[in-house]
Amino acid sequence: MRRQRLVILVCFALTIFLTPIADAQLSGDYANWADGPEGFLLTKKEKKEWAKINTDAAAEQFIALFWAKRNPEPSNPFNAFRAEFEAKVQFADENFGFGKIRGALSARGQVLILMGRPDRRQVRGIDGAPSVDIGSGDTGDVENNTETWYYDPTKLPAGFKAKGAQLYFLFYEERLDSNAFELDRTNRESFKAMSALSRAPDVYLLHPNLKDVPKPISIAGGTPASADHLVWLDQGEAPFDDVAIVFSELGVADSVNRPLWVHLEMPPDAPDLDLLVGRVTGPDGEISSNFEIAPTSIAGQYGATYHLAFPLPAGSHTVEIVAAAEGEPQLVQKIEAEVSPIPAEGTWLSPVWLGTGVTPNPDAMMGEAFTVGGWHLTPISGPELTRASEIAYFGFIVRPALNEEGAVNLESTIQLKRDGEAFGRPLTVQLDPSKTIGDLYMYGNSIGLAGVPETGLYEFEFTVTETKSGTSSKRILPIEITE
Repeated sequence: MRRQRLVILVCFALTIFLTPIADAQLSGDYANWADGPEGFLLTKKEKKEWAKINTDAAAEQFIALFWAKRNPEPSNPFNAFRAEFEAKVQFADENFGFGKIRGALSARGQVLILMGRPDRRQVRGIDGAPSVDIGSGDTGDVENNTETWYYDPTKLPAGFKAKGAQLYFLFYEERLDSNAFELDRTNRESFKAMSALSRAPDVYLLHPNLKDVPKPISIAGGTPASADHLVWLDQGEAPFDDVAIVFSELGVADSVNRPLWVHLEMPPDAPDLDLLVGRVTGPDGEISSNFEIAPTSIAGQYGATYHLAFPLPAGSHTVEIVAAAEGEPQLVQKIEAEVSPIPAEGTWLSPVWLGTGVTPNPDAMMGEAFTVGGWHLTPISGPELTRASEIAYFGFIVRPALNEEGAVNLESTIQLKRDGEAFGRPLTVQLDPSKTIGDLYMYGNSIGLAGVPETGLYEFEFTVTETKSGTSSKRILPIEITE
């Protein structure tokens, strides 16, 4: 009898001891994280790993590593893949939701997130016959609205292993005007598309062997800043703080992201810089990244110029930079930046960037500071130009309204003003934009100042317009023209 009681007591004690472990639960957003749109990206292995997570700390670490494994540049604090993912989620939530189902978790939301924007989309209404033959397979009797999304296999990453002329996904509305679209998984012609869809989580897993989240580096090509060099940021003023020319612009990296471009121009008597060091503080007030890099200079309007590009997420950021020569700080700057993303819909024109000329840079990557295609702009940094000068201007356009020939109707209008009044007739030029990636196009042109009849103070008003949609961007340049 005593033995039985002892066994019961031991079991009771073990139950009390083990219960906190068994009942450990994730709190807040962590508990349902894998049930959200992020769950579409989980590989089979990651699903098993996530199922074992039972603390918030472990969940936070798992999610951080989850995104790092999908970051094209894991050491870059700005994850372009995640930014694109979040833009697709937002679009799906705003357009595909029905009842209590959020749009990103709908069938169309899943396909958009995993396959991207379709190359072509076909809609058929209840009383209209389909305008194209979507395949030889039997799709059944569809009484309500249908949507067919087409993808070109040659435009998809190789990991999708998609073959043939096209992939398509057929969605049918369960009830008319409900916006509740289901994905037809039965049509034999759509089997290739469903197979590609199932491979998507592995396709986007770029760094499967990554064990830890890399320490963030602020800029491409940089390395983590040393503690000795970071001390310079807190040492106060440097010799050229008041005479160097420093400004920043929000640039363009693709059809979604806008890096911060920074222009540092030293006066002619300054030593050549051999080290740039800095750190970035994010919207939460925490230091998000740092860097140091050996800079390369270009000839600016007045002196040696150095450009940096910071790929930052949307929000308020503080960028601190120290420029050094031979182990001594020469310039210390702090830049407050409000980063806004490119709108997810509609035609959008970037600012018009102005410079004194361009130099070839064929190896430039998208998003590098003041770079368009294979050309690097030397920005106008001062108020004076001579009549022998040219003003180069360039910019980007996202999702232009194409004409019937599939081209972009883009024009620039340059109006010279003096004392606030128009000086002569405006010059209108048709631009020939070039497609870069996706829905992103670039343009560039220049104008000589030799035709300005007099020296003096002027304003140049540059307006670039996409004529089909009427979207425009304007830049005004106050300048003194000398001989």
